[in-house]
Amino acid sequence: MPRRPIHVTGAAQAPLRAALRALRTELAGPEEFPPAVLAEAEAAAKAPRLPAHDATDLPLFTVDPPTSTDLDQAMHLARRADGGYRVHYAIADVAAFVAPGSALDAEAHRRVLTLYFPDGKVPLHPTVLSEGAASLLPGEPRP
Repeated sequence: MPRRPIHVTGAAQAPLRAALRALRTELAGPEEFPPAVLAEAEAAAKAPRLPAHDATDLPLFTVDPPTSTDLDQAMHLARRADGGYRVHYAIADVAAFVAPGSALDAEAHRRVLTLYFPDGKVPLHPTVLSEGAASLLPGEPRP
């Protein structure tokens, strides 16, 4: 089924925005991250633990929408000599940036997942990680 954006205009816009805000508050709690969590995320983003195996030569692609900013899975397909395919599948290793028992870890356990709403999202991790250091952005080495 094709995706079609719905534009609400006029008097209905304010109540809809208020309802979405209330839903976000009920389901996700505060959208902002505590200062300690942001500080840990910033520090972790500056010091990634890269793996010994370098696979940056693989031309990975994602199946995310073009506007997606938190790229957490990518793949590469290569035809093998026997006619089959070799599949390489990459998953963002956010755990490489989150120390067990840290404020960042506790906040991730509290949030559980990223919540997507029609007018925005409430991320699981601070954007410096989810859309930056831990996102599988093209041309960037990642853990």
